[in-house]
Amino acid sequence: MLRGPIIARKANFSLTQIEYVLAVQRHGHFGLAAQDCHVTQPTLSMQIHKLEEELGTVIFDRAKKPILLTERGARLVSQMRLVLTEARKIDEILLDEPGTVAHGELTVGIIPTLAPYLLPRLLPVVSKKFPGLELKILELQTEQILRSLEDDQIDVGLLATPLHAPNVHERTLYLEPFQLLCQKGHRLAKRARVNYAALEAHDLWLLQEGHCLRHQVLDICSLKKTKGPPRQFQFESGSLETLKNLVSAYGGYTLLPALSTDHLLPNVQLVPFEAPVPAREIGLVSSRLHHKKALQDALAECVLESIPAAIRKLRMKDLELVPVA
Repeated sequence: MLRGPIIARKANFSLTQIEYVLAVQRHGHFGLAAQDCHVTQPTLSMQIHKLEEELGTVIFDRAKKPILLTERGARLVSQMRLVLTEARKIDEILLDEPGTVAHGELTVGIIPTLAPYLLPRLLPVVSKKFPGLELKILELQTEQILRSLEDDQIDVGLLATPLHAPNVHERTLYLEPFQLLCQKGHRLAKRARVNYAALEAHDLWLLQEGHCLRHQVLDICSLKKTKGPPRQFQFESGSLETLKNLVSAYGGYTLLPALSTDHLLPNVQLVPFEAPVPAREIGLVSSRLHHKKALQDALAECVLESIPAAIRKLRMKDLELVPVA
């Protein structure tokens, strides 16, 4: 029995509908997705339902919470993400005219050990040099930045590099040396410079798990276990500022990257390291090499202008790069 030719379905959809689908996929919740898209939940739900009817397939399994993608929905979302990214490039081309100042929106993820110290320096520079550059900035840990880049939730990340992550493009911006912070009466405060061998793990205040700086500090200290007096209090923080205050109030020591060493309390002091000085590399990363390139270039230029000249001039020959775990 002969059958007629199979007629391919011509899907009719809008980029707005795709944005709604991707928002639900991110949040696993229609209400949260609607808030993210600045529309009412009935509006978002209706548009997604119309899209499912047009495509002749169910994208989301709504039976449970969080809402999950169906098997075909997962394949569709993967393609929708590519469609939306390519469509946005049309706006970029229109905005990126030769000889014009960078103009447009850039979504940036930045790690917590960098954000409080770089952003107050960076934002005034951006406002002055590139008033048309709109930054949407999210404070995220390294793994969150990588996931957000993969999902196209952010355009670029500012974080410690190199990451050696697949499908991630890295641009080194500057090298940031570490210094040791302790009370003025601490045994290490008497030294003009400190070496790795003098560091004892029992006396060290650390960031909690999930912060790449924690692993860099442990790498500097070589995880050395010593028989020093047991510490009465065990605490791991999510904030360098908390660690600075703990050192001031209770003692011990911590390691700080250079930009975080301003505004110290009067009873503490910084002790530099002997050469080679440990340092972290700060870079700009993206998942798409040419995506919003003019805006990325403008951001990189502003970062370099905002940091102290002494840091900007540092080169690898003067330092020992601490790897990112």
